[in-house]
Amino acid sequence: MPRISRQHLFWFSGAFALSLVFLVRGERHLFYWFGPHEYWATHWARDYSDGFARRGLLGEFIALLGGDNTSYALITIGSWVAALGLAAVAIDAMWRLTRRMGQWDATLLTMAVLISPATFGILLETLGDPLQLILLVYILAARFILPTRNLLIIVPVFALLGLFMSLTHEASVFFVLPALGIQALVLRRNLASWAAFGACLATSAVIVAILMLTNMAEPPTSNPVLHLGNATFIYEGKFDSFDNLLSEELVRMFGSGFSGLFETAARVSGAIMVPLFLGLMVIGCRYGASVPPTSRQARILISFALVMLAVFPLMLIAHDWARFFGYILLVFLATIADTTPADDTPSPMPGAVGLMAGGLLLAGLTTTDKLDQYRMDGLWWQPRIMLTCLLVFGLTALFVVLARADQSQSEASSRKR
Repeated sequence: MPRISRQHLFWFSGAFALSLVFLVRGERHLFYWFGPHEYWATHWARDYSDGFARRGLLGEFIALLGGDNTSYALITIGSWVAALGLAAVAIDAMWRLTRRMGQWDATLLTMAVLISPATFGILLETLGDPLQLILLVYILAARFILPTRNLLIIVPVFALLGLFMSLTHEASVFFVLPALGIQALVLRRNLASWAAFGACLATSAVIVAILMLTNMAEPPTSNPVLHLGNATFIYEGKFDSFDNLLSEELVRMFGSGFSGLFETAARVSGAIMVPLFLGLMVIGCRYGASVPPTSRQARILISFALVMLAVFPLMLIAHDWARFFGYILLVFLATIADTTPADDTPSPMPGAVGLMAGGLLLAGLTTTDKLDQYRMDGLWWQPRIMLTCLLVFGLTALFVVLARADQSQSEASSRKR
């Protein structure tokens, strides 16, 4: 009987993690299908049949290929392809980051990352979000085209990517451009990465500028009619203008005095808490955490900080903040997997076992249907869960500090001998 390889077992573990999250978090939506919510589905159906429309490229592209962009069945298939593609990308990134680690360490670290509302959970909760398709296209382009360093291919591909992503969903610039930027500035630092960043920035900036100048609120009556067979549905929400969204969010964040500021701080904390912990856990378990940091550790930490900070401006015109931090975590993991050499030796920090244990405990606490709208405020959606997770973070930090102190004491004893 042939022996199952470690890589195959790893992918099986990833598939198990996705299945587990689906059993806990999977939801039926329109027409009682396990498909996208009507809000996300409407994005796939928008097109240019009545003139230029914000986020209309995806539906127009489907129609040009001969598909029915208002068919909920077709939209559901496309949504699952994008979500499963991103899930596969996440598993692959974790495999490349952990394949030189011990088998159990690699598996435990990967499970702690993937069984989470910020990774697989957010893919299922926002199934059908066109940002998922955009991120999948970008990550594949960065994985297979950037390393070629062929400017004749890189420039047109990433210029087209800038057009595609900004016409499909303009918020994508807050995820793709920072990811390309850290590769150009911090991680790859070569001409090819600068060319990719510049080409994508140039085309997306033009489209976003046009959208800013021409954008206006669209009434619900302008939404396309979705259908499944003879059954039809029209999404009743409106695609609001950027000005209205900005005003609404500013009032929401700063319009209620001290209580409003406290609520905003709690929402930000709840949205960023899990992705921040998971990102630091991967960095600590894979690259270590020296004091002061090595040049490699510094580059990784700076890159993580930059992509996380890049999301904050988007929070001024949108309210599903945890969704944004979850997406940027997935992009970051793929980026460091792309830019870490295959023969690089892992150097886990003291207390890495405690970090992974904390991550697994966090996965058990947060993979719950009580966080059914995690995308909005993250853990703040359920304050009791958030408080419990804070205790887990504190215990994990204490374990790491004690492990570091124990190592320092052991090293001092060895030097005395």
